[in-house]
Amino acid sequence: MIYDRNVALVFRQVSFSAFRKDVVNVVDIMERLKNEENQIALDVDLIRDLIFALALICANVLLSYSDLEQFEDVMTSIREQVKDLFQSILVKVDSKYNMPQVIGSLLDNIDDCISSCPHSTSMTEEELDFLLLNLHHISKFLAEKKFPLVTQYEILQNVCGNVRDFHRFIVNGCIEHESVEYVVLPQFQLMAERVGLFLWECHTQSELDEDDQTDKHSHLIMLEHLLLKIVPIELELMHICYTNLKSSTSAEVGRFIKQILETFPDILREYLIHLQKHMVTVINPSISGTRNIHVMMDFLLIILTDMPTDLIHHDTFFDLLARVGALTREVSNLIWDLEKKSMKKESTTETNRTTLDLLKDIELLKEDLKYVYLKVPDSSQCCFPMSDGPLFMHLLKRHLNDLLDSNAYSIALIKEEIGQVKQDLEFIRSFFVNFEEELYKDLWARVLTVAYEAKDVIDSIIDSKVV
Repeated sequence: MIYDRNVALVFRQVSFSAFRKDVVNVVDIMERLKNEENQIALDVDLIRDLIFALALICANVLLSYSDLEQFEDVMTSIREQVKDLFQSILVKVDSKYNMPQVIGSLLDNIDDCISSCPHSTSMTEEELDFLLLNLHHISKFLAEKKFPLVTQYEILQNVCGNVRDFHRFIVNGCIEHESVEYVVLPQFQLMAERVGLFLWECHTQSELDEDDQTDKHSHLIMLEHLLLKIVPIELELMHICYTNLKSSTSAEVGRFIKQILETFPDILREYLIHLQKHMVTVINPSISGTRNIHVMMDFLLIILTDMPTDLIHHDTFFDLLARVGALTREVSNLIWDLEKKSMKKESTTETNRTTLDLLKDIELLKEDLKYVYLKVPDSSQCCFPMSDGPLFMHLLKRHLNDLLDSNAYSIALIKEEIGQVKQDLEFIRSFFVNFEEELYKDLWARVLTVAYEAKDVIDSIIDSKVV
């Protein structure tokens, strides 16, 4: 039995190796055809669809989903899509590059991979690298073509891209294998499996009914949960980049760090928003320490949302993002720990101590924002994220809640009015959840104007120290 399984695994590796060579060859041919002079214009969308279909096959075969329902049927369907796409593309292409043989070999190797796909719990480093590449291709296709207005898919694309590029550094020896072997590499395969399973389920369900809005909403919830699971790996990458790669003189490493600095703020921001939503859903707000955690997340969100990069000293930006990433990781650990203990009804005393220690780190960061990171010492403009209306409204509501919870005498005199403002704000926010903001630009602008005025009132209350 073991012998038969080993033979099957060897056959799978041989089949996949041949398939991979064919895929690389096809992609290369498509690129050459696009760049040839005097060539009839190829349909770029068809080529993109072809690459997407091939990436789906590569990822699903590597993840060995033979134990999932419909595997062979779905994979065979994708194989037929590949065949049809080839025929559509090659209608305008002269007979060259031995295309009939290339297509025949590719389709045969796809069949071999589908039929010889035993479930495997591990993969080679080369297979993992190819898997991460294809997951990035798939997420990029979804973010740019299928769901261009869904921020979460863009975040998924960036996380997959960053992880894949980082893994290339490991494969190429830019990062010592021993330093990441037991911490990062196992997380990479686990992340790939989670992303692959999500993409598999989305693809199989969308094949059943592309217009089902319930499915689309369900996919979005699944994607939010996925991001909560995989973004911590991005936080780990940022830490390693800051500690191990910051001083590198390699041009390739420099480009990667630039890529990280460009994508990391949005990834962190989206993660914190979903983390906050998750916390509100699963943790009782009356549990000690929850308010402090919300305060920390709000502060980190403000930095990521409304801190103009041109006000930050260029040579400190990497350091600032690394600190925000580290604090986000600590806050994340606090939430997971608090959730676990609250479910088991265990004492949260130790978690509360950690929360208070983390608050001190937040206070230190506030000081450093004024005197180290910002070109202008006055950071009062960062109290509310003026450039992001929805987040501004979210934080304003939280501040109204704080005022309502205050026992100050001056606040007690106007609590009824504050409560009414809060109710109106919740109604307005619910309205804009159900309608496109672009269709109501004037109304949205008026709403924000009133919200900013409310913010000024809150500032005056705080400045007068009545709370």
